Amino acid sequence: MIAAAANLIVALKNKRSNTDSAGAPLYEKIIPRAEHPISRKNIDKDALRVMQRLNKHGHEAYLVGGAVRDLYIGKTPKDYDIATAATPSRLRKIFRNCRIIGRRFKIGHIYFHDGKVIEVATFRQSAAKAEKSTKGIVRSESGIILRDNAYGTPQEDARRRDLTINGLFYDLKTFSVLDYVDGVKDLKSKIVRMISDPDLSFAEDPVRMLRALRHAARTGFRIEDRTMDSIIRNHSDILQANSSRLLEELLKDLRSGSATPFFKAILQAHLMGDLLPVLYAQLLDSGSSHPFWRRIETLDDRVRGGSEFSSPISLSMLLYTTLFTEEEFWDANQRISPLAMKQLRNNFQKSTAAIQVSRRDTERILQIARNLSTFNHLLRKARTPVKKLDKNYSRDVLDCLELEVESTGERPEMLLEWSRTVQNNERKRQAKRAQNGDPEDSTGSPPKRRRRRRRRRGRGGGQGGKNK
Repeated sequence: MIAAAANLIVALKNKRSNTDSAGAPLYEKIIPRAEHPISRKNIDKDALRVMQRLNKHGHEAYLVGGAVRDLYIGKTPKDYDIATAATPSRLRKIFRNCRIIGRRFKIGHIYFHDGKVIEVATFRQSAAKAEKSTKGIVRSESGIILRDNAYGTPQEDARRRDLTINGLFYDLKTFSVLDYVDGVKDLKSKIVRMISDPDLSFAEDPVRMLRALRHAARTGFRIEDRTMDSIIRNHSDILQANSSRLLEELLKDLRSGSATPFFKAILQAHLMGDLLPVLYAQLLDSGSSHPFWRRIETLDDRVRGGSEFSSPISLSMLLYTTLFTEEEFWDANQRISPLAMKQLRNNFQKSTAAIQVSRRDTERILQIARNLSTFNHLLRKARTPVKKLDKNYSRDVLDCLELEVESTGERPEMLLEWSRTVQNNERKRQAKRAQNGDPEDSTGSPPKRRRRRRRRRGRGGGQGGKNK
């Protein structure tokens, strides 16, 4: 009788441990160091220090997400994320170099001297528990999560993540990998799969559709059928996401070195029609022969080679063909007419209606597009626009022009001549400033004027005091 009761208790415990608070089955596997390829010597030293310090202060801390995924398949991670039991307020006390950001879900950014940022987030609570918590999930009418600051366990946090291949945890104390979502199996099978029901997951955060396609593009993995069907079915929901966040996601891909497969993926899934409708229509009409593909492939080659480009340059390569229809903008004197500039601005607004480009970047992109079109026009006439190169934006235009010439293979000798002209103009400008005693920064731009701080008047005594 006693043995039967004991067996019943064990069975009940196992049942509880194998389901989450919503009754969904939980999976847990601890993979020891001897059975996985991740070595701490390949992990960023600052990320290791963050985990060690959290452990020293008595908090669980694990390397999570894309870093674990990349290390597992032999790639070098670009970013390092850490999940911990420490709350945001505790993070600020433990790390003096920590800044808490975000309203939707508060996370800590740990800053280092070389500009590096290690992102640290507190374990999230299961959705079922968080829905009931006063500090838990707050949703919009459409179901998008607006706030999610209820904290839980590593198991719950893993279940709240987007993809199984991003749900792995690396434990520095035991050098083991914790797998709560069967992510290792999908890594080995090269499959991109949502952890929870895809329709529900995308309703909570439509940006997850872009992430699923991104990871497939970067790794060459296959998107699981159920996930892909859901993306195609729900693609228009992407417009419910914050527009500045959508821009940030697109910039990530333009700077990844894998932009070409990513844009092919969002074209196939119809997301491009929502995000970039003008470009989408052009690509459907022209197919693989559209010059956009040559530009993006060249951009990928340069990024993989170590080049870095600003947001205006990356977006110019993305949007150029949607801004100009070339010859119709030229007047009889071979100049871009004022009417054409107005049309250029209108085209930009149509092309970027779903993504929020800052005013500063907008003006930069329009200047780049205008001048790149001028240079392309003169390229066909074998003329060198020397005067036009002596401008503040000439370096950006030249970078774009290099990408353009590389993508087409046309007239590289003129590119070399223009590059020399830009360098000569920059040297003249620097020499002139040096002669006038004007300091410059490393980019050749004059320093911003500092605002003078007003003196605070004393409260007592003196002519300026309130109390005389």
